[in-house]
Amino acid sequence: MLEKLRPGELTVGRKTTIDIYAKGGRLLLSRGAMIANEQQIEVLMERGLVKRDSSQRVDYSSEFKPFRYSNKVNPFLEMEEYESLLRRAFRHTKSQNPGAKEAFYRDIRQLCTQIYGLAQQAPDALLGSIHWPNTRDHSDYGIHHPLQCAAMIAVMASTLQLNSEQTFATLAAALTANLGMLSIQDKLNKQKDPLSEAQRTTIRQHPERSLEILTAMEIKNPVWLRAVQHHHERLDGSGYPQGLKNNAIASEAKLLALADIYIALLSRREYREALPAKLALRKIFAERGTLVGPALTKLFLQQIGLYPPGTAVKLRNGDVAVVTHRGAELQHPICAGIRGINGQAYMHPPRRDTQETDYAIVESLSNELLKPLQPFLFWGLHVRKAIEL
Repeated sequence: MLEKLRPGELTVGRKTTIDIYAKGGRLLLSRGAMIANEQQIEVLMERGLVKRDSSQRVDYSSEFKPFRYSNKVNPFLEMEEYESLLRRAFRHTKSQNPGAKEAFYRDIRQLCTQIYGLAQQAPDALLGSIHWPNTRDHSDYGIHHPLQCAAMIAVMASTLQLNSEQTFATLAAALTANLGMLSIQDKLNKQKDPLSEAQRTTIRQHPERSLEILTAMEIKNPVWLRAVQHHHERLDGSGYPQGLKNNAIASEAKLLALADIYIALLSRREYREALPAKLALRKIFAERGTLVGPALTKLFLQQIGLYPPGTAVKLRNGDVAVVTHRGAELQHPICAGIRGINGQAYMHPPRRDTQETDYAIVESLSNELLKPLQPFLFWGLHVRKAIEL
């Protein structure tokens, strides 16, 4: 059975792993041929067909759609609930149960659908949940980190015009990229001492190890697998495990790498405090030529703004406020007031448009001041679940 090529199946500078046919069955390109340039990929994507094994499980499809949440959905609560689902998915990779492989795929796909749905329904509140300071012990970094990476990617998916296949595969890769180092990830997050040689080896090999685990779970989606394998490669060849450069790195892996770096910078380590969003963005922008490229970095900045939702700020009128929504311009988000110049907390947080002179942002504040506050209040989110817990 001949089917169209799927995004990510061809990469410049790499040999094809499939025979590619024209309509009618004429061979266009043999397995093992080198892909020379992007123009060749464009032609093959337009005209090329491949033979699929009808018995092979399809890991993704054009039918992938976001879960349809109501306008009352609360991303802060949903993201917490996703943690248990991701833990369950990871347990399947160690299970000898005959249904473990299908259960793993089903759980990962469900998470991708739900996270994508949150990004469609409440993108600003979802970003707010990423930047809001942790109010409980997130010692399980191996669970918390991939969910936040996937959330960042889901918010960017529409702007990047990723098709449904690419979106699913990139979200799935974000959730599973660190499977190969789960055993040491939480320890590393708490470690103050320099890395041991064994730890360095595990870190450098974890993309390949993650690939092995996914292959053992019978994941055959080439975009998903390649994004996992390449997510620590860098444009200048300084990445690992293969030291790939430029177009040899899958585009989905570049997006995953950007989210991975940003979320890591926002996260506290035993040897350093979490970076404020503005400093994390500045660091990424300064290294845009060596990390994932200036165009993608610029788009990332444009998507979340100079003051992402969940950032504490001080306004010209003396208000302490929190950013709740991205504005039409990077430097002018929408805020909700926390307390006025007299120090009195607002009973009902007033909306502050920072385009207005009186409400212009004069400085970023430590997000620690948000810890005792209830985030639902500032986004006007439904709190029924919070009350019932």
